[in-house]
Amino acid sequence: MAHSVAIMVTFVVYLIVLLLIGYWGDRKFSRSYRDFVTAGKSLGAWVTAISASASSESAWVMLGLSGMGYTKGLAAYWAAFACIIGYFVNALWVMAKLRKMSGQFDSYTVSDFIESRLFDRGHTLRIISAIIISVFMLSYVIAQFVGSGKTISGMGITSYTNGVLIGGIIITAYVLLGGYAAVAFTDLLQGLLMAAVMITFPVLAVIEAGGIGNLTRTLHSLNLLSLTGSTGLTMAGVGFILGTLGISLGYPGMPHVIVRFITVRDIKEAKRAAFISITWAILVLFGSVTLGIAARVLFPGLEDAERALPTFTVTYLPPVLAGIVLSAITAAIMSTADSQLMYASTAVVNDLWLKLKKNVSISERKLVRSTRIVIGIMALLALLTALYEEKYIYGFVLYAWSALGAAFTPIILLSLYWKRYTRWGALASLISGPLVTVIWHNVPVLSKAIYELVPAFLVSLILSVIVSLLTKAPDEIMELMD
Repeated sequence: MAHSVAIMVTFVVYLIVLLLIGYWGDRKFSRSYRDFVTAGKSLGAWVTAISASASSESAWVMLGLSGMGYTKGLAAYWAAFACIIGYFVNALWVMAKLRKMSGQFDSYTVSDFIESRLFDRGHTLRIISAIIISVFMLSYVIAQFVGSGKTISGMGITSYTNGVLIGGIIITAYVLLGGYAAVAFTDLLQGLLMAAVMITFPVLAVIEAGGIGNLTRTLHSLNLLSLTGSTGLTMAGVGFILGTLGISLGYPGMPHVIVRFITVRDIKEAKRAAFISITWAILVLFGSVTLGIAARVLFPGLEDAERALPTFTVTYLPPVLAGIVLSAITAAIMSTADSQLMYASTAVVNDLWLKLKKNVSISERKLVRSTRIVIGIMALLALLTALYEEKYIYGFVLYAWSALGAAFTPIILLSLYWKRYTRWGALASLISGPLVTVIWHNVPVLSKAIYELVPAFLVSLILSVIVSLLTKAPDEIMELMD
């Protein structure tokens, strides 16, 4: 009983801190619509890098990736490596370039940038982008609320229903209060907490497991010492490696992540953020896999591999640290859910209302109020769905990641680096990426062969290029990129 009380007290303190950050964001960044949805484009390198990193990973990095290390051994490092490739792509080719070009257009959102860059005066790309973002990100938020319920109930604190309500209500409260600034600064706190856990705990777990030598012997006996997995260099093994590496294709196209590169203070801060984000990714992602591998030695009979981190925590750490771990896992969930909730709501208000209202003046106060109303409605829908369907979680996270990545990654990369890119090519990407994802995911023989993002991205990219070559780019684009 005392153990649970200590965990709960630590967790409650953490939640109060999040609400205080939301209150601070309300006091400082709620006076204008621009401040509410972009934090005044004033974010520095640390906030940009850590908040983007934390919001891209969700509870998958704390529970799913460590669970993969538990079940697949060294082969799970492919997943960490794939994610790090995505960070490198963003750091080297997206962050600074996107900040520079989006600054020329004074973009608030990814849809703003796409429409301005491709001179889509009919708003077709904006409307379709906003719909795709709203649908798939709302589904993503639902999955995170479910994860909150499962995590809190799994730690023995309260029921699944109460866990969903606690996580969902706290997230909604601070997003409603402080908007984008609250999201970014709470994500900074949460990303640092995730890093602290994934730097220290794997070291402790390896020591408790008897060191590297004992780990190696145990993995060898379990046939988990090969980087190709237990299947070896078979078609299944190659498909696993290629599909896992395909996760990296989504990073340049995640709207809730790359919007950080639009709102960073300047290009200099963007370049600093690139280095910070890569460092965070290497430490956290490889740390998670290592923890899962060590847990395989410490707890060989776990029924649910994704319980590796909570089981290690409860077994080897005092209650206060257990409360911090619960906070860290919840932080991973919240840092994704709040970003997606904020961005999806901004897409509805900014992209489907404000920017389509021609020659109509809408007050700053009304825009902020409208965004808050949409946030509340979306959060309520996500809560109700999460309470109704407990099984709705990690499989659909990868499904939504594929749809968003296949739709937007080709658009972002081609918009930044190819003069001949046209709005018709972008339209082909927006349609084909999610369509191939849905088809591939729902055909068993295809979904078992390779992760749907790989074929969806390739089809989206190829069609985007072909259609652009068959259509004419406006002269303004050619002049802009000279």
